[in-house]
Amino acid sequence: MYYYETNEKAVCLMNVTKYQALADELARAIGDGKLSPNARLPSVRELMQQHRLSLATVTKSLYVLEQLGLIEPRNKAGFYVKQSKSIANAAVDANLDLTVDGPINAMCNWRPSVDLFPEQRWQSLLGSIIRRHPFLPTRHAQEFGHPRLRAELARRSAENGCFLKEDELIVTQGATEALLLALRATTQAGDRVLVQSPIGVLFRRLLETFTLTPVPILSRVDETDFVAEIQKVLEGENPPKVLLLVANYHFPTGALMPLMAKRNLIRLAEKHALTIIEDDVYGDLQHEGARPLTLKSFDLKGNVIYVNSSSKSLAPGLRIGWLAAGRWRKRIEYFKNASASSVSELSQLVLAEFLAQGSHVPHLRKIRKQLKDRAGEYLSILRLVLGKEAAISTVLGGYSFWLALPQIISADEVRSQIQVFWPLLDSPDSPQIVVVSQGLCFNTSVPLTDPLRQSLTAFCFHLRGLL
Repeated sequence: MYYYETNEKAVCLMNVTKYQALADELARAIGDGKLSPNARLPSVRELMQQHRLSLATVTKSLYVLEQLGLIEPRNKAGFYVKQSKSIANAAVDANLDLTVDGPINAMCNWRPSVDLFPEQRWQSLLGSIIRRHPFLPTRHAQEFGHPRLRAELARRSAENGCFLKEDELIVTQGATEALLLALRATTQAGDRVLVQSPIGVLFRRLLETFTLTPVPILSRVDETDFVAEIQKVLEGENPPKVLLLVANYHFPTGALMPLMAKRNLIRLAEKHALTIIEDDVYGDLQHEGARPLTLKSFDLKGNVIYVNSSSKSLAPGLRIGWLAAGRWRKRIEYFKNASASSVSELSQLVLAEFLAQGSHVPHLRKIRKQLKDRAGEYLSILRLVLGKEAAISTVLGGYSFWLALPQIISADEVRSQIQVFWPLLDSPDSPQIVVVSQGLCFNTSVPLTDPLRQSLTAFCFHLRGLL
């Protein structure tokens, strides 16, 4: 609970930040009908004066409401109520990404280091395919993907314990198009969608594209309360019908869902007719041991739409993704046809040849070891400098390490200090540290040169003084 005072204390809060408190109050006014659709909200200046809050706090509150689909900005006219919604089951999430253009642009460049990929091998395959198929550029690509690539993807999925048929696979322009098709087929404007928190930039933009309202799951996928929290939402009023999920090495937290939790979630999806859109682009990047199974591996009813791509683990430049549509196959095929988009057959055949020759096996073995070793270098610096001031966990897979910041530290201020004092850590092409929600995300795939190591160490000493 919280309340606003009229004296100089401005706002009194318990377990909620100032911007959350204001966002909750405005959201309830919209849900109760006190602010009707198309009603104009008080101006930023008026809200600052009424609640005795700073410009940054009011701006963050309005941004949260905009991301929840409750309000919309109109050019030079302020903010207006977008549509009246019940928020009984959609509390404002403290972990929503509240950063602005700078961090968003940085996250768009969040990718594995280019030196991890076998460039010469890809060049050799490209030349070989062009020589064998000189007329490929003059032919139309097949709408759902080249049969040879689909066959290789099906074979490889079986190797990973997920038995997909080649005729159920649809090749897309990267995982982004696959996710767009999945959301377009399974949702309508205004629907509520379950999504992990912190919400990554890509997921947030996808939800914005279709005017969908995120229902954040506050527990991490590796926590025991994760499935129970989903169950509670599904048993409430107006339950969401779609869950957008990264079960294997969630970005940005790097969390891995335990095997038993995956099975329990599939049973829960069957009980409540919940569609799960599983983004598995990091699944091949375990640092040791066997590749983790996917949710799709346990799906017998077609409730899981499985999404993957070559961008994170094999070849970022090919921009090839794919999906297995489950019970939504016909609808997704319809939207794929309607989009009139296709993937270069040259790129598809190059990837198919790479997989057919088994080149992915030594490559993945090598990249996994490199990612593990590089993550170890980062964590050794963090543990050495931060010591007992912060809990430094282990990176199990992928190339992201997320360090949550206490609420007393301004994430935006930390970001600004990085840009000014340690610009090497904020490279436009390959940022090493970005702010995601109330936390810092380290790109542990970037090799630590001496200058970068010095910058990282200096930054960690600065961070230690704030903790």
